[in-house]
Amino acid sequence: MKPLNRNRSDTPGISRRDFLGACARAGVGTTLGMGSGRAFADVVPHRTETWQDGEVISSVCGMCVNRCGIQCRVKNGVLEKIEGNPLNPNSRGGTCAKGQAGIMQLYDPDRIKYPMIRAGERGEGKWRRASWDEAFGYVADKLNDIMEEHGPESLLWSSTTDLTETFFVKLGTYIGTPNFARHATLCLSSRNIGYFATMGGVPDADLASSKYILMYGANRLEAFELPYNIDLIDAIENGARLVVVDPRMTYTAARGEWVPIRPRSDLALNLALMHVLIAEDLYDKEFVADRTVGFDQLRTHVAPCTPEWAAQETGIDAAKIRAMARDMAAAAPAVTIFPGRRSSWYTNDTQFRRSAAMLTALLGAFDAPGATFFSAGSPNTGSFDWAIEPFDTAGRFDAFDEKFPLANHEDGGYVHMRDAILNGTAEYPVKGWMIYHQNPLASVMDPAKTMKMMEQMDFICAIDIQPSQTAWMADVILPETTYLERLDPVSAHGGTRPFIALRQPVVAPQHEARPLLDIIKGLAAALDKRREFDPPLSEAFDFTMEEYIDAQLKTLPVDRSTLMKTGIWLTPQKPQTFGRYRSGEIPFKTPSGKIEFVAERFRRNGYPELPDYEAPREEPGKQRLVTGRHAWFTHSFNQNNPWLNELYPENEVWIHPDVARAKGIENGEYVKVRSSRDEIRIKALVTPRIRRDTVFICHGFGNASGGQTTLRGRGGADQVLMESAADEISDNQAMHETFVEVLKA
Repeated sequence: MKPLNRNRSDTPGISRRDFLGACARAGVGTTLGMGSGRAFADVVPHRTETWQDGEVISSVCGMCVNRCGIQCRVKNGVLEKIEGNPLNPNSRGGTCAKGQAGIMQLYDPDRIKYPMIRAGERGEGKWRRASWDEAFGYVADKLNDIMEEHGPESLLWSSTTDLTETFFVKLGTYIGTPNFARHATLCLSSRNIGYFATMGGVPDADLASSKYILMYGANRLEAFELPYNIDLIDAIENGARLVVVDPRMTYTAARGEWVPIRPRSDLALNLALMHVLIAEDLYDKEFVADRTVGFDQLRTHVAPCTPEWAAQETGIDAAKIRAMARDMAAAAPAVTIFPGRRSSWYTNDTQFRRSAAMLTALLGAFDAPGATFFSAGSPNTGSFDWAIEPFDTAGRFDAFDEKFPLANHEDGGYVHMRDAILNGTAEYPVKGWMIYHQNPLASVMDPAKTMKMMEQMDFICAIDIQPSQTAWMADVILPETTYLERLDPVSAHGGTRPFIALRQPVVAPQHEARPLLDIIKGLAAALDKRREFDPPLSEAFDFTMEEYIDAQLKTLPVDRSTLMKTGIWLTPQKPQTFGRYRSGEIPFKTPSGKIEFVAERFRRNGYPELPDYEAPREEPGKQRLVTGRHAWFTHSFNQNNPWLNELYPENEVWIHPDVARAKGIENGEYVKVRSSRDEIRIKALVTPRIRRDTVFICHGFGNASGGQTTLRGRGGADQVLMESAADEISDNQAMHETFVEVLKA
């Protein structure tokens, strides 16, 4: 392989051609050289392809939430190649670009290398290096000061879902804070509530056997969530019909039929589809009679929702709506209405998700080959016996439990939480913020509000791998190891072939980074020295990761040493069986034991029992902003990765040719995108793959501050344009409720 240029200090990664070549040929590695203030990449620590003779270690990827199985090839302590683990029944031996670029997460020159304490004003970027003991003491002093003045309930705990997140959450619980804001409030909480209220759970999808697949905005082929992608392609090649309802033509839509729907009218389409199924007597009468409740009310509810009515709302021809309903009925029950997963689109998102579950039930497209189904669940791992039990705390400062009774109260909700702090309705002051592996300044809409919330905090601590925008505003940053340098709890997976997987270190920790459990232990010990906890916090974390894993495995016929060799343990092979829910042998986990067209849980809590539709608002001369992500990236997590950034260095604003022509905008030129909140400069992508009333911006770019040098200044930040909005039932932030103007720069 041709050596890369080791002498260019302005190249912290490799070129696109080199990365693609490396992905194809295998055998590229990277390491770091330390410089003053910033370490640059010494890109290739070896000159020949030596990985074939290296050690192969099985582990679990951490470049997105899917946790694919990986095999890491290591030579002389250097990670040289990441490949897929063929034993993993989900990823099936595959890896995506993100997975292979995990090497550059490990060796990224922008990694936080040691604890840093702020030495200037917040956000100024002036830091001083600290030892771990000093950093632990600094954090403990600040937290103790806040607790002395305001009580432990004045602390806010934020985190992103990960295998080790439980240790971070436990520390907050034991300290005594009731205030948590977790990733689900930025992701799938509205979907979960909608499906739970209707079906008693969120189903899986037997895509591989489907005959008709309906996806609302789910861009699976760019999300790289295996095994769905593999199964989806197999289904298409076997003759399945894929219909994607989305204001823009995604790569997924390009593999099937694109239905360009007017934004915020998805619920109207579902109501009209149900109208046709009932009016034309196409629904599954036996399934509806035996396994659902509330059909008569649903019939009355959707009677006015004709295809002609929906055509006016959605922009989809009435004939097309009728054809969709008839085609689904003909293919049923082998129909998959894909549940999807991502942040809320609109403020009616939970009710829209309910309507998708109701449409599934009306077709009888559940618990059958090619339909959605409830899997047998993941393997039954053992529980770790914590030495300390959680104790009663004060109520949340934002009264979240009372205002959103169906939401997961352990997750909280960013939009409502932030508003309570800023508008003075918080029941008590919130003065300290602990943030683990989360970047609210990028992930939460209207970051100007988040910045104001941060300004009134007495103390902010970030535990992270890279100096993100949020970490840059902290008072102290504690560097965590990457997923390639640590041992994590086992992860249990359901689906048609349940299994467990183990993430283990493939190389030694770089620099002074520590695993999260070690960081939590250090913080607990430092807090015990400054404040009397009964019992001491240290007692709760007086265990090793090996002991935690052994407790998880005690109910399974596999031990840790065996799992470390293979990386995967599969349950005994059993064919997926269908029909137990259809027959009534297993009841649905709803109050009635059946799928509920009229949701009892909604009725009890004062919400509409059936989904009501409200026409979208419009702003003349403007387009509705929608957002999403690119195949190379996970939220705002790895846009700074030098390899991935080479593949897609900046985002664009998608705009329809007719709109661009009227504004005098040429493809590829830089434009201004302006909302009621802010304005950004971004390149225009003029394309017919989007509706005239819509523009699209890929999320995660436009970082104007922070220590992520590869990403800084590239592209436009969609979140700065977004007005604060949230789903009315879950408080999951609604990211498609903002209108913008695209103007010549």
